[in-house]
Amino acid sequence: MLSCLPVSLFPDFFAGRTTVGEWARFAASIDLDAFDISILFVRDRTPQGLAAFRKDAESGGIPLAMLTTYPDFTAPDPVTYEKELIRALSDISVAADLGARYVRLTAGQVYPGEDMGRQLDQVCRAFEVCADHAERWGIRLLWENHSKPMAWEREDFNYGEDRLDAMLERLRGSRVRMNYDIANAWLVDKDLSFLHSCFPEIASIHINDAASRDPIVFTGIGDGKADVRGSLATLRKMGYTGLYSIEEASGQGWDGIRKYVEVTRGILSGN
Repeated sequence: MLSCLPVSLFPDFFAGRTTVGEWARFAASIDLDAFDISILFVRDRTPQGLAAFRKDAESGGIPLAMLTTYPDFTAPDPVTYEKELIRALSDISVAADLGARYVRLTAGQVYPGEDMGRQLDQVCRAFEVCADHAERWGIRLLWENHSKPMAWEREDFNYGEDRLDAMLERLRGSRVRMNYDIANAWLVDKDLSFLHSCFPEIASIHINDAASRDPIVFTGIGDGKADVRGSLATLRKMGYTGLYSIEEASGQGWDGIRKYVEVTRGILSGN
């Protein structure tokens, strides 16, 4: 299944210039199998608002694959941590109301001076609570080797080689599977051996590219320095058959999405 998260359209969504229906219908028009959205697109969480959003989302005739969310489970303040957990559970409920198949969770931000083990314990406890909730609705949870969303001030807890390795080992065999992000692996200097190590945990792939590590600069797929071709070829050889999601962040709007979907299809086909 090939889907897409339209990062290039985020400014249009936030400004109210684009709707989920327009995105879903466009995704269908370029023959994607499914489409992804961010929780930030969902402004009205009332039952009536969610029903209207779902009706609009279904106008393209293809399924909503993944809802990306941004919980901050590493927050050192216990009250903030509890609020983040409650918000994440609400996000999972929203995903169920919208018919999404997957919810992408994040670990949280890295807080300087905080103990890595304590932060990781918090993340794993929150993931277990979220997994209990998601199972009730048939939602599959994912964690990601992540970098930094625009919603945060700091980088992700696992945006660092040691913390990422520790998180991977703690979550092996858990109910929260991995959304492997190709560009983010390159950003922390991980090579294809890391992909091999992650493979048993992977349930979905974010296909994207990056031009620079410092500062972090994402670009069109195939235009940057991440080993997109090598990663996808490796996944084919290992027999991967799960979800591929293009995290399209070229900044070129609708035309960029159309262009890099075709580029990705070429790479996936071995061209």
